[in-house]
Amino acid sequence: MKPFNVAGPLRGFSWARLGVALVLLALGPLISPGLMPGEGGILALALGLAIASSAALLLFGPPAEPRRLAWFICLLDTALITAVVAATGGARSVFAFLYVLCVTTACVMLSRTRGLAIAGASSLLYAGIVLGRTVLPLNVFFEAPSETTAFELLTMFLNAATFLIVAIVAGGLAERYHTARRELETRQRDLRDLQAFQDLVFQCVGTGLIAVDRRHRVTAFNRAAEEITGVARVEAIGRAWSALIGAAMPLDAIEAAIDRNPRASVWRETTLRRPDGTTVPLRMTFSALRSGEGERLGLISACEDLSAIREMEARMRQADRLATLGRMAANIAHEIRNPLASLTGAIEVLTSPLAADDTRERLSQIVARESERLNHIIKNFLEYTRPAPLSITAMDVSAAIEEVLVLLEHRAGTLKSVRDFEPGIRWGVDAQQFRQVLWNLCLNALEAMPEGGELRIAAEVVGDRLEVSVTDSGEGIGASDLSHVFEPFFSTKPEGTGLGLALVHRIVQEHGGEIDVRSSPGLGTTFTMSLPSRHA
Repeated sequence: MKPFNVAGPLRGFSWARLGVALVLLALGPLISPGLMPGEGGILALALGLAIASSAALLLFGPPAEPRRLAWFICLLDTALITAVVAATGGARSVFAFLYVLCVTTACVMLSRTRGLAIAGASSLLYAGIVLGRTVLPLNVFFEAPSETTAFELLTMFLNAATFLIVAIVAGGLAERYHTARRELETRQRDLRDLQAFQDLVFQCVGTGLIAVDRRHRVTAFNRAAEEITGVARVEAIGRAWSALIGAAMPLDAIEAAIDRNPRASVWRETTLRRPDGTTVPLRMTFSALRSGEGERLGLISACEDLSAIREMEARMRQADRLATLGRMAANIAHEIRNPLASLTGAIEVLTSPLAADDTRERLSQIVARESERLNHIIKNFLEYTRPAPLSITAMDVSAAIEEVLVLLEHRAGTLKSVRDFEPGIRWGVDAQQFRQVLWNLCLNALEAMPEGGELRIAAEVVGDRLEVSVTDSGEGIGASDLSHVFEPFFSTKPEGTGLGLALVHRIVQEHGGEIDVRSSPGLGTTFTMSLPSRHA
């Protein structure tokens, strides 16, 4: 067990010792001789030694081993008190209480064992003084002998017992105090270590951490946040959130979302303009900052710089575009080569003088058909590469779906259509292009069911997005082909151009939406597009 640090209490004890000695020295001439019989010179000498030793300790400070000095001072004080008591009447001395102070001091500064030792020494010395003046009158050489009284012996035993009881009680209390103090120091040291570790983690974590209070003032700001925002910590602490991040990310809506679900985190993305004029894309994840009692103190935001991710995404998109361009070029060459081969053969026969009239007529039809096919391929390709600007209007989506279904039902007699949408759904889209998306998806589903089947169209508004799904009961799409269905000129049909779904994908993207495909071989395919709210 770590010993108690005596340096601080020893200095306090020196001040108390100095004060008591000065008070007693000042009151000595004023005390009645009946209360303090004997030699006043010995009292003055003892008090002078106490004052000198206390002043020296206060002036020069405690030594390297203050416990030894404290033990020496306790022994010295015991001897000085004995001399004072002996000189001022023994059992009748008013200074016997100083033994109690000395024993208590020894228990507090040293230990219970040493306190008991001082108490034992004080009892023996005090008993020796009383017995020497009563039973063995050694003072006959100094003053007239006095009658031995039972009161003085009783006083001796009571004072000796008092010294021992004080040592036991004060020692126990002092040990409890020392133990509690050591535990408190240990806990404080552990708390300091934990706080230092938390500060180290907070400052060294690679994610920017920003804490704000209930008034949206910044209360914590780590090094990563400094690097991300370009603002020094000393400038950020105490600053308003809106002044630091800007008005693009208000905290009121975020706090409301967290209050609805306290265990959830809310994330937002924004573009931050730094003080030097540069911009950085950020993803900020907000969580509630709570006390140990569960009270919300504010918010803490984890900030991530998305610059590297955005650059990687741009490189991946570029690589994907290049790969798509290569596949598209190969598919275009394949699509154009077949009609060109047919045209070349037909034209060679037509230019031959040996060709019969019926042959010429049949070959002319082939030339016209293949020319129309080439024109259709080029027209679809131009529509894909040169999209028309969007004309957003609030249209009746349910009515548009109904029109497409009616046309398909007249075209395919064996088709079973299922409508899974409420009437009167209105949404802001480009009406013409939205109908084209529906037609292409439904036509693609119809071609996937050559023997007939079920076509289901569902539409609903989910939050701030319109979700439309087209499901067929056809043969489905193979797993290896799913990742290519939206690529231009990719088709699994013998006569398909592969531009229908690519055009659908481009139109949905122009609307700021997303389209997803799920398919299981033999069970059918579902295309689901999600369009955000757009205003005309």
